[in-house]
Amino acid sequence: MKTLNKVVLAVVIVVVFLLVWAPWVTDDYAIGRVVEKLGGPDTRFRYLNQDMAIKDVPKEVSWLPFGRFVTFPGEAGWFVSFYGSIS
Repeated sequence: MKTLNKVVLAVVIVVVFLLVWAPWVTDDYAIGRVVEKLGGPDTRFRYLNQDMAIKDVPKEVSWLPFGRFVTFPGEAGWFVSFYGSIS
């Protein structure tokens, strides 16, 4: 019984670690999800008082637990979670 508890605990720890790390949410995937949410790469976006296509707006991606945080420097940011939702 104690061995079973240790195995279950180890599996739970590994699963939680993988969800926190979220290696399948790459920078490119996170940027793609945000661009998709905003309407595609050719959609117009007002960035620092200049109207430009989203594909031309500079993007920064930061790792956060459970996903990535995509920002347009000085403007806005979106969190892409480990299951692909954007908030």
